Parts: sequence; C-alpha cells; structure tokens
Amino acid sequence: MLTSYQLESPALTWGEDGAPHSNQFDDVYFDKESGLEETRHVFLKNNQLSERWASLQKNAFVIAETGFGTGLNFLCAWQAFLTEAASDKQLHFISVEKYPMTKSMLTDALKMWPSISHLSQQLIDAYPEVCHGLHRVELEQGRIQLTLWFGEAEDGFAGLDADVDAWFLDGFAPSKNPEMWSDNLFKHIRRLSHQGTTFSTFTAAGIVRRGLKNVGFDVRKVKGFGQKREMTVGELNSPTASLPERMSQGQSWFNLRQDNLQEVTKVLVVGAGLAGANTAYALAKQGIKVEVWEQGNCIAGGASGNPQGMLYPKLASQDTPVNRFYLSAYLHATRLYSSLDKNKQFWDACGLIQIPKHDKEAGRFQKLLDEKLYPEAILQASKDREDSLLLPLSGWVVLTKLCETLLSHENIQVCLNTKLENLSAVEAGGQTVGWQARPKYQEAPFNDQQTRFSHVVLCTANDTKALGVTSNTPDYPIRGQVSFIDIEKAKVACQAIGESTDKIDFDKVLCEFGYVSPSINNLLHFGSTYDLKDLDDQVREEGHKRNLAILESLLLLPKETFNSKDCGGRVSFRCAVPDYTPIVGPVQSEDVYQQAYSTLTKNAKWQSNEVAEPIKQLYINIGHGSRGLISTPLSGSYIASLITGTPSPLEQQVSHKLHPSRFIIRDLKRSQNL
Repeated sequence: MLTSYQLESPALTWGEDGAPHSNQFDDVYFDKESGLEETRHVFLKNNQLSERWASLQKNAFVIAETGFGTGLNFLCAWQAFLTEAASDKQLHFISVEKYPMTKSMLTDALKMWPSISHLSQQLIDAYPEVCHGLHRVELEQGRIQLTLWFGEAEDGFAGLDADVDAWFLDGFAPSKNPEMWSDNLFKHIRRLSHQGTTFSTFTAAGIVRRGLKNVGFDVRKVKGFGQKREMTVGELNSPTASLPERMSQGQSWFNLRQDNLQEVTKVLVVGAGLAGANTAYALAKQGIKVEVWEQGNCIAGGASGNPQGMLYPKLASQDTPVNRFYLSAYLHATRLYSSLDKNKQFWDACGLIQIPKHDKEAGRFQKLLDEKLYPEAILQASKDREDSLLLPLSGWVVLTKLCETLLSHENIQVCLNTKLENLSAVEAGGQTVGWQARPKYQEAPFNDQQTRFSHVVLCTANDTKALGVTSNTPDYPIRGQVSFIDIEKAKVACQAIGESTDKIDFDKVLCEFGYVSPSINNLLHFGSTYDLKDLDDQVREEGHKRNLAILESLLLLPKETFNSKDCGGRVSFRCAVPDYTPIVGPVQSEDVYQQAYSTLTKNAKWQSNEVAEPIKQLYINIGHGSRGLISTPLSGSYIASLITGTPSPLEQQVSHKLHPSRFIIRDLKRSQNL
C-alpha cells in the first residue's frame, strides 16, 4: 500500500546548451545534437513503424515505453503517425516514469526542439498533475491517446490492461538504473505482448538481452546510432495465450476482453445523463457512430439535471484501489471540463473548501496534511476556513449544459422520448455478434436495420433492473432534494439580523454536511437531503428547512436566518451501490459464473485464467451516486476502451472493484463460510 501519492521530482542539472541531466542517475535525457534523429533511428526505424503504419489494418496501434522522461520519443512517434498512418487510425502510447518532470521542467526541456514545438505545446497544455497513478491524455481530437503511469515501472506494467504492438525500451543506462530491469518487468512485457510484437532499445546490455530472451523474445544486436557500436532489437515470434487469458492474472472472472474483437459498427447508449453522455462522447471521439436513447423529453432529466453540481471527490486518508479510482477520475474530469469549456460557460474551477463536521474529522484532516498523502496541487490547508481543506482543482458545473455539450458531437444522434422496451442478442456461431433493440415509444418510427447495434451500453441508473437484461444489480435509489434562493433575498435576510452580506459573496464551493456553490444567475444553489427508502418525487418544505440549516452552518450564520418560503428546489434520485463504487464493465451471466467458478466456494484464494464466458458486447455504467461529475468521464473512457479493444485507462486492481461481476464472486467466496 502506498504511503503517499506524491512523487519525487527529478533532480536536474541544466547544461550550457539547455539539455537536462539527471542527478539521480548521472545520465543525460537526450543528446542535444542528435536527439530527434536518435529516437527516430532507434525506436521508429528499428520497430519498422513506417511500414507497419502504412499497412495497418486494425483501428489502433499500441506502443509501450519504459521511461517517459521529456516525452521526446512520444512526440516523434506522434509526429510520424500523423503523416504515415491513415487518418482513421489511432495511436495509443503508454509510458511509465518514476520521476516525472513538472510542467515547467518539461517546458524548459522541450524548448530545444523547435521543429516539433506545435506538438510539444499541446503535450505541455494537456500534461497531468504530477501524482502517483495512471493518467489518460487525449490529443488530436482523440486520435492520439497517451497513457502515463507515474510510479515504479514494474508496478505500472503489472496493473496494465493492454495488447502492445511495439516496445520502446528506453530509460537511463541499465548500468545506472539496474533496479528497473527486474525479472517481473520482463514477465509483464511478455504478458502484454502478442505474437509479432517487436521491441527496440538503445542498449546492448546483457541484463536487458537476457531478460527478454528468458520470456521468449528473439533477440539480436544491430548497429547502434551514430558512434554507438550496438543496440538491441527483437520480436516475439512464438504463439501467445489469448488476450483474455493474458490479462486475467489468475482472476478470469474479472475478464474484460474479447478474444476476437467484434467490429464496432454502431453503439447504442441507453440514457442521456452524465454516464450516458460521457460514454457516448468517449466513443464518438474515437470515430464511432453512437445512438443515445433517452426515455425522457430532455437531456439530463434525472439526477444529472440538477442546476449546479460540484466536484467533490471525498479523497480518503489511505491508499485503496477505490480511492485510486476516484483520484484518477477526479484529475481526468478536471482536465476534460477545462478542455470543453475554456470560456467558463458551464465549468468554473474556483476551488472547494472542505469543512470538518466535528473535531474528530478536523483531526483526520490535519493528519492528512501532516502525512502529505496528496500533492499540494490537489489538496492543501485552507487559508480561508480554520481546520479546513482546500481542493484547488475543484469547482462547479452546470450539469445540463455539460451533458448537452458532450452529446453535441457529430458522431452522436440523440433520440428523446425513446424508451428501451426489449433487447435481444444476435447470435452467430454460438457467440453474440450484436444486439437488436426495440423502443417502446419514440418521436419517429424505427426499422429493424436502425435498431441493430454491434454494442450496447446501459447507463440507466435506477431504471436498470426494470429492463430485465442484466443480473439483479444491488443498486438502490436515494432521494435528494436540492434548494435555491434568490441572492438578493438572502442578503436582505442577513441584513435583517445584523449580519454582513459579505457572507453571501464567496468565491469557492463550500462543503460540510452539505454544499453551497457560488451564485449563478443570481441564485444560490445548496443542499442536499439524503433520504433513504423515500420515493416521493415532490419538493417538500421540510427538505428546504434541512437544506437551509446546512446553508446557515456553511456560511456561519445563525439558525433560521433564511425563510424556507423563499426557496425553490428540485428532487431527483441518486443511483447508489452498497460498496459505494460504480458498476462499470461487461455484463455476464450469473448462472454461468456460479457454475464455472464454484471452486471459490471451497477455496476463496483459487486462481484461474480460464474464461468461462465470452464478452457479449453488452456493458453497464451505473451507480455513480453523488459523485457522478467525478467518476463518469473516466468510466466513459474506460467503456470505450473495452469496446474498441484498446488500452484501459484503469489499473486492473481498480477495474476489478468496478466490475459488474464482483457481487457474484463476492457471494461465491462468502458461501464457503456457510
């Protein structure tokens, strides 16, 4: 378990020529005179990338790299891919870095290469916060996908779910960084490779050549670049296990991958809330035609339709896979919203102050700060409220405008007033090859061809059980009433009791027992109630009173400062899950799982790489509760990666926690004690 998500920055010395030198490894990042040419020779030419890209048949090509450094190898691959691959193809580039550069370091290092400045500036603009974990960066409108692991190389590749076509084995000289080249690293290089995967590396060191040979690669030395005598190249020519088996790592019940990838023709996304909009958008950015069916008469009509939402990740005080998911999702969401709305039409990264509810929580906050679990750019002490935390990347969102923006992509067609009535699998050769969907009612009639889809994603929140097409998911609704009050009426109420109206003029989201956001359109939005086993969809005055008590506490005002008669509001129902984690991934058959993995009832530690049931091109994305603004963008990107067969943006430990079959497996393991 990690003790901190903070990472040590590289200790750099800058040469007179401006080139960075690593003090940790006493080595240079690149040769100023020939850095670009060396990258192109060692990694592009010796992996035959020009020829392979020119004849590329599949939709995406995957490169994995050891040692991101300044990103120079990535930039060269990106530049070459744009000119040498067909315009409908996609490049996925995966890299790991133990000592990631800060954005300012990266800026200084890449100044040396003006010929690629148009690409390096895009990388710098999109570069993630330096924080331990997996980060997905999208460039060129989604055509170039960069996945960065900040942390130990072995850990990054151990958790990776990808099928790599070419390896760039880079990094500092093995003699100066021998710890990276472990036996486990080579085992994961083999696990992530298929027959025909190639590699190249600048070094001819024995530790690298032996490691690759021992896991099955054919290895040979060739002429090095420039004055360097030798370098190493090779290929995996022996047959490999199927992709689902290679990715299982003993837990095949969490399979995500298709052995034979089904062609993606048209995807049906059911639901036009946050989960549906983000899923559709992630698919559309990869060139996929998406149809969104929404049973209501508007986009984001359910819980995703609250007038103002806030990014509140509820970061934990220790490292767990679920916390890593929310941390990664939080950073991903802030990058996405900033890229979508540069003019602050619906997203304002104003920051969020988390106020302790009691002394015990204040102590936990202080411990969190003292132990420095998170980088200061993500979490720090608030200067505005005593004993409180500041999340500077957070802010507020107008949810309906966000969903409308996501669904305005040219590859997305939204069908309102269209309820899914029936979903049936299209079989061929004993496998599911598509789905036939039937709407109950719609604005215009559909024919059979229009309702045939290669893949279906259910983003149906609390309506999922009623569809009858999935196992009995354990999600449940929680009623939430949000309230709003006119800013002028709020100021008058403050003046009436001798309180300053300055308390109404705050510039950050405030959270304690509930939340309040800075005003928009002269309204303060606040709440929310949390009502279990309550299905009343009407706004209630007692709900306003509870929300006003929350507001008064947040603003340090006396009780009953405001009048509930001055409030308006809205009721919706969160879709919650008992383990507080979304349900995201492929839908599998409960009966098949119970039979195939019954050994777990006798031995909870039993392992198997044998996949019991192929993926059926049916996926689910629900259960985001009150953190949908945080979790749905990354969840949508994750679903898109599963459908397209491209690298996952989630660590495997994390994806296991989201997997829809986790409840079946949990029950099997628990039954051994009965």
